[in-house]
Amino acid sequence: MDWLEHIKIPLSIALLSMAVIYVFVKSLIKRVVRKIGQEKRIALRRVQYVQFILTIFWTIITLAILGVITGFSYKDVGLIFTSIFAVLGVALFAQWSILSNVTASVIVFFFFPYHVGDHVKIIDGDDTIEGVILEITLFHVILKFEETHITYPNSLVFQKAVVITKDKGAKVL
Repeated sequence: MDWLEHIKIPLSIALLSMAVIYVFVKSLIKRVVRKIGQEKRIALRRVQYVQFILTIFWTIITLAILGVITGFSYKDVGLIFTSIFAVLGVALFAQWSILSNVTASVIVFFFFPYHVGDHVKIIDGDDTIEGVILEITLFHVILKFEETHITYPNSLVFQKAVVITKDKGAKVL
């Protein structure tokens, strides 16, 4: 708060400005992700997953900034967020793969060229699988091979070679 007094900005104006910036950036995130989703023909549900994850990150950043604006020191804000992340880390320790799958899902959304409806083969040595992509969710890719539905974790899809069969031939990615 001392730095606000030093630059002569009333607290109410700083908080209002931060609220406006938060709403603007949140809507910008949604528009950009929606536009990319439309360009890449990505299912609406998947677009919403990515919007949700990025909005959570933006909200955490905004809360930290608001903490500093309202007078918490950097050490106080750091202590609060470190404590929260420590508790979450301990709670999710056994489920670390959940976090890697969520991260891989966001990366797959922005950078991978396959879509729902593509026939793919995920090369994993003796455990190679193939099928038509039915859905790409927050945690896994759902493939259909004959009458079987296969779920494959996003983090493994991200790490393995993927052969995509589209109109003609196949590409190795």
